[in-house]
Amino acid sequence: MMKFWKRNKLKERELAAQEEANRLKKLELEAKHRQSMANERVIAFMQEMQSANTAPQGYQMPDIPAGVVPKGRKPAIAQDSLTSSYAFDINAPHFYPCFIGYQALASMSQSTDYRCVYEATAQEMTRTWGEVKVANDSNDKDYRDKIKSIEARMDALNIRELMRHHIENEMIFGRSQIFINIKGHENQKDIPLLIDKAVLGKGCLKGLKLIEPIWTTPSFYNASDATAADFFKPSKWFVMGEEVHADRLLTLVMRPVTDMLKPAYNFSGISMLQLMQPYVERWQRTVDSVSELIHSFSLTGIKTDMSNILAGGDDGVTQLLLRSKLFSQLRGNQNLMLLDNDNEEFFQFNTPLSTLDNLLQKSQEQMAAPSRTPLVKLLGITPSGLNASSDGEIQVYHEYISGMQEAHLLPQLTAIIKLIQLDLFGEIDPQIVFVFKPLEQLNKEQEANTDKIKAERDNALINAGVLSQEEVRARLAKDESGDYSGIDVEDVPEQPQWDFNHGNNQEEADNTAGTMA
Repeated sequence: MMKFWKRNKLKERELAAQEEANRLKKLELEAKHRQSMANERVIAFMQEMQSANTAPQGYQMPDIPAGVVPKGRKPAIAQDSLTSSYAFDINAPHFYPCFIGYQALASMSQSTDYRCVYEATAQEMTRTWGEVKVANDSNDKDYRDKIKSIEARMDALNIRELMRHHIENEMIFGRSQIFINIKGHENQKDIPLLIDKAVLGKGCLKGLKLIEPIWTTPSFYNASDATAADFFKPSKWFVMGEEVHADRLLTLVMRPVTDMLKPAYNFSGISMLQLMQPYVERWQRTVDSVSELIHSFSLTGIKTDMSNILAGGDDGVTQLLLRSKLFSQLRGNQNLMLLDNDNEEFFQFNTPLSTLDNLLQKSQEQMAAPSRTPLVKLLGITPSGLNASSDGEIQVYHEYISGMQEAHLLPQLTAIIKLIQLDLFGEIDPQIVFVFKPLEQLNKEQEANTDKIKAERDNALINAGVLSQEEVRARLAKDESGDYSGIDVEDVPEQPQWDFNHGNNQEEADNTAGTMA
């Protein structure tokens, strides 16, 4: 009986052990399964992050405020307009993955690091401005009167200031538009505007109004015929609920994007602020890092006995706090610092700051790269070093600004000059044009040297028989910036007769001879 009972007990123990082993094995399998699932999730997350970094960048429809598109109408830019972007943009991540939005650009324009660029460029492009001239350089009195009337009308419309804000607007948002307000056309904004005397007469121009791009969006554009002249060029725009023909808007886009990206940018170009964003953000991070480094460049401490602190005693903590407070109060150039000769040691670690100025300078110079603006123009920073000069950089910058004036401002100013001629005279004279003045300005000494060189050149040409005195006087009379503007061209003074052998003129020589006789 006892043996039977022992066998049963042994069997029960074996079964219990087997069950425990099965339970442990099950737990082990479940743990392995959970570990495998966790590994799969980690791998999937890493693959997702990698694909996010290498996948094509998606472009979304621009955010247009309510009221721009009239009720019951659909905008011309829809999400299907952006399918080509998804199909072809397979590049790796870059600085400018998409249009960052007008709201973000408006917020960035409040920063000095961004604002100094577009203000400096707009100011430079309108600094010396220009003048209305006659293409064939005629000195006709009728032309002079016409030009004075046109310039007076331009001053009344404040064209120079309008163009400066026009440039700033474009550099902030990537696009700027000026609405041409014609009298009697209040209900004809959606039809083309022909700048011709057959359509417009005297008193036709009511004014010009600058419009920010957030209030406009295309209402129609050709996206089907790539051979047409208006391919991906809006022919009509929605302007706060009204449809306006493109002919009535002077649209300025100085940095256009490709056709593939135009819908994503609301048919604007790339904003200068968006081009500057990575450079400015790096500069701001560098400045913040240098500021933190300077704030904590010196680490001061005491090597002391920490055994009581490590043991967890309250008395040790209290003594350490009192010691630290005493050290902080006594430290300084005019105080006395006391240390335990056996248990304490003073130390100080200082971070070298000798190269931080060079680091800041290099980072700041990069901010000027997108706008091609010399630092002396952008930030007022002059070059340092022996014989350092910014003359070469400024000359290249002036060439760049001059090219921008001719390419982007001159066509719009030409249209404005034609509108003003129709408004004043009822007709357009193609000989009247607008010409930008040189960006380089000479000082008094340089002007005097230039006048001297011109006078010597004119004298040599007259003596050689290439030019006559009347021709030289005619040029001097037309030069309104010179000292001889408006002189009588035909009233040429007689040339004195010089006796180069005696250094006096002939009349003085005759008088001298008569006196001696």
